[in-house]
Amino acid sequence: MNTPEQVYVKSDKLFDPNTDLIIAYSYGFKSMHVNDRDYINWSGNLIMVGNSVNGFNLGIKKENGSVSIWFGSNKLGQNDQNLFLIISDPNSYKVHRS
Repeated sequence: MNTPEQVYVKSDKLFDPNTDLIIAYSYGFKSMHVNDRDYINWSGNLIMVGNSVNGFNLGIKKENGSVSIWFGSNKLGQNDQNLFLIISDPNSYKVHRS
């Protein structure tokens, strides 16, 4: 078995730290920026979304009396209106998988 050091190949692409990392959402979505504390502010309430999307923007969409939260074309889940947490949808990955 090879170690990572043995199989690593340096990329020819250079990383541009000034690259625009804003994700565009379609009509019906509200775009919200995830702050450096891993929260978004929705209707005056802080919703914990986690540090994996820190610095990015999420799409918020009202659906059937609840609010769904998206990262690009991936549905993260629904907002729990009482706890202000994201309740993941166990079937969401199946819908958006290629």
